[in-house]
Amino acid sequence: MKAAEEVDLTLDRQEIVGLAGESGSGKSTLALGMLRLLNPPGRVVAGEVNYDGVDILKLPEKDFRENYRWKKLAMVFQGSMNGFTPVFTIGAQISEVLKIHGSEGSETKVRKLLELVNLDETIIRRYPHELSGGQKQRAFIAMALALEPDVLVADEPTTALDVITQANILNLLKSLRRDMGISILLITHDLAIISETVDRLYIMYAGKMVEEGDSAEFFQKPKHPYGQGLLASTPTLQSKEIKGIPGFMPDLANVPPGCSFAPRCPYAMEVCRREEPKLKGVGRERVACWLY
Repeated sequence: MKAAEEVDLTLDRQEIVGLAGESGSGKSTLALGMLRLLNPPGRVVAGEVNYDGVDILKLPEKDFRENYRWKKLAMVFQGSMNGFTPVFTIGAQISEVLKIHGSEGSETKVRKLLELVNLDETIIRRYPHELSGGQKQRAFIAMALALEPDVLVADEPTTALDVITQANILNLLKSLRRDMGISILLITHDLAIISETVDRLYIMYAGKMVEEGDSAEFFQKPKHPYGQGLLASTPTLQSKEIKGIPGFMPDLANVPPGCSFAPRCPYAMEVCRREEPKLKGVGRERVACWLY
């Protein structure tokens, strides 16, 4: 089974890029593959992940672990707020990350990291169960930033948080881009939370990219029927009803021929069921759809 294939994604310096799609579309698998964190039997069988011209998939594991993972590319995992060990303080766990990677794990360094994510120094001596969900999420972001990476992959960083805390986390990510010059790949299934956060947006469906382009242009007029359906499913202040997308995403072990979205698409034609569309330029965007 292929969880993701024919994926082409670019992240420029100091850019926030969104990767959106419903649960099971392959977003997290793609991110884990980029950082070589897939658990067996999952593996990357083809392709490249280029960082400043270096294909990091070809590097020896020791070289990648010592020089790239967490130092240049870091990740905030889905559900990471529950990733802290309950019997150690937050400060001790952040300090341990620094020491493992050969950096100074002093309280001063930990305090600066917590300040970076708008947490006060009292968090250092508190245990995970003493923090709110938003505080734990920010503390985990501080841990991911411990070695000052150039790229941060944030996988569903606002899941299970209230809307006020969600806004705080998104504002934090924007401030990190501004103050640290960091590049961010923001993964989500909720278009509403990224409409004013990302510069560019990729839409993923059944393991493949179906639309990519400027964020503002997408939210004004999405081109792929799946993107249109996702946006229509997002409630607004003017919404009188929420329109869902009928049907279900196909089993990735048994994807139908042609366009994988055809069984759910209101515009499906005969060619859609026979041949798979490829991404092609439509204005300033790229779309994989036979309508274009």
